[in-house]
Amino acid sequence: MKKILVFLALVSLPLSRASAQVNAYFVNVGQGDAIFLEFPNGTNALVDGGPSGTPIYDFLKTRGVTKIDRVVLTHPHSDHYRGLKKVFTAFEVGNYYDTRAENVDAQGDNNLRDLAAAEPGCRTYYPKPGDNLEWDKTVTVKVLNACWQPVQMHDNDENNNCSLVLRVYYNGQSILLMGDAESTIEGTIMRTYKSGLNSTYLKVAHHGSRYSTSDQFLARVQPKVAIISYGKDNVYGHPHKETLDRLTAFGARIYTTLNGTQSLRIPSPKEVGASLTSDPSFGEITMSVPRFNMEERVQDGEESLALEQLKEQAR
Repeated sequence: MKKILVFLALVSLPLSRASAQVNAYFVNVGQGDAIFLEFPNGTNALVDGGPSGTPIYDFLKTRGVTKIDRVVLTHPHSDHYRGLKKVFTAFEVGNYYDTRAENVDAQGDNNLRDLAAAEPGCRTYYPKPGDNLEWDKTVTVKVLNACWQPVQMHDNDENNNCSLVLRVYYNGQSILLMGDAESTIEGTIMRTYKSGLNSTYLKVAHHGSRYSTSDQFLARVQPKVAIISYGKDNVYGHPHKETLDRLTAFGARIYTTLNGTQSLRIPSPKEVGASLTSDPSFGEITMSVPRFNMEERVQDGEESLALEQLKEQAR
């Protein structure tokens, strides 16, 4: 699939207004997760760091980042925490957010926690489900799932289901970051939060695994855009065909990190006439905000072919 850059863009804006936005970058780190968020108040957050230090380090240096205000580890699996070790050694970190889940079959998660504890001035937090994280007074960052009490585990599914799940809401739109949470947690979240799950953008759980992103969950979230982070020719066969089929059936546009970092921008409420566009290499897509008409597609044939190629890889 061609590299696709998704962002909400306004052609001409005063600098003060253009900065009052939420930027989200879904970093190409291979088979893993790393999401970098920038907030209207000028602060930032890094959610996971991928399976190695180089990709996330290179991305942050290219962005000119010198300080990370908040580092978040969704759960203690190496494709999420290994890259964060490099982050702690190379950048100033202000705050660290974690679960109390300990992967007893790995040492790396505790090594990372030691780095966080040793970071000068860095505070560690263990948020609970239902907490609102005060990262920016204009942005609601709500915790939907977390293992906030100490627990030791061997099972991969248990680790996945301890994922710290976040919903970032700004200017009428939401980004739902699912970590590796599986369908069991999706069910719990749906029962707990009822109507508070609707989100324009969905970071698809567990790299597109068939064990997440259920029909019932998609019906509640109603995503317009789905972003999948995974590596080429991974041994798990991610993303699975079943997940791609479900997302397609619900009309979500699918973007992946396979060919590069994906990004989106939610504009300031003061911006009028913003539109959704894509990288010219994929083709222009122009829609009013917040309306999405999934029948108004450009280069449908090319998009369909790319999706079929993704499905073929998952078989």
